[in-house]
Amino acid sequence: MAMPLKDRIQGILLSMPTINDEEHNLLTDRQRAHLRWLIDRGFKEGSGVLLIAGGMGEGYFLDDNEWYTLTDLLAEEAQGKVATGVGIFELSARRAASKARYAANAGIDCIQMGPPHYLLPNEQEVFDHYKYVNDAADIGIVAYNTPWAMPNPGFDFSHGLLDRFATLEHMVGIKWSTSDYRQFLRMIHVLGDRLNFFDNNRIFTHGARIGSKGFTDFLGNVAPRLSLKKWELVSHGRFDECDEMESRLEFNPAAKEIGPEGMPAAGMGEGPVARMMLRALGMDTGPAFPAQVSQPPSVVEAYMRFVQASGILQWVDWDQTIFDGLPATKR
Repeated sequence: MAMPLKDRIQGILLSMPTINDEEHNLLTDRQRAHLRWLIDRGFKEGSGVLLIAGGMGEGYFLDDNEWYTLTDLLAEEAQGKVATGVGIFELSARRAASKARYAANAGIDCIQMGPPHYLLPNEQEVFDHYKYVNDAADIGIVAYNTPWAMPNPGFDFSHGLLDRFATLEHMVGIKWSTSDYRQFLRMIHVLGDRLNFFDNNRIFTHGARIGSKGFTDFLGNVAPRLSLKKWELVSHGRFDECDEMESRLEFNPAAKEIGPEGMPAAGMGEGPVARMMLRALGMDTGPAFPAQVSQPPSVVEAYMRFVQASGILQWVDWDQTIFDGLPATKR
């Protein structure tokens, strides 16, 4: 019997990179090889969701044909072996609904959808945006709270809005982060039985201890053993072990080796940071899409110090030679 959708859309929400050449053409054979490698390395139904065209995957900067290509590619490779998601970031509810229908017809399980932003939307407009897509497409929706992506003072999902989201038929989860940590924890505690919260704050296992159903991740693209181990610990309630691992591998080295001068610079997209991180861990995915600015040398050097000090390399199984001999198929 097939697992209910809400039970499938939990675990590790792994945002995958978009792999492209120097002219930003998609390298679909390499993208397929990476997807197959992730599935072979243990990503399967119940352990998480493989997300393509998300923020880390240049979702804001893809043209429509590129988005369609990546959506089809993910659906073809997953074939029900692992839950799948695709990012949608549209100001127009009609465009978002059109993409959601396309993803549903392709066989994708859910969309990760950001709220609309141009001017600052009000709460009714945000709800109506999600409801329009909910009513138009038979596909799970993970709403992405992105207060940093709005004009000042920013838009944050309120308790009332989340409560209304929970009434939508296809709303299965929230990619959840907020600057108010009390609000972050409170919403998981109050609404965690109605919505699957994916912890996007990642302050150890605080969210999981009170009911979040998963967490966002990026390191799993090259170190799937590490991501899957964390999920194993969290899903079995072994929170202290997970916290100790994260402190030893990520929190302490980052605090000591990166520091305030070495933090990634703010920009209009996540591509430069994501690609810098992967490159430091042995995976070259090509340059970020224009007109995002690359990280300065001081940040790259600080991140390399973190990588060397953290011990994360012991968990990295990615081998760039997997791409050797593949035709540079461009789309």
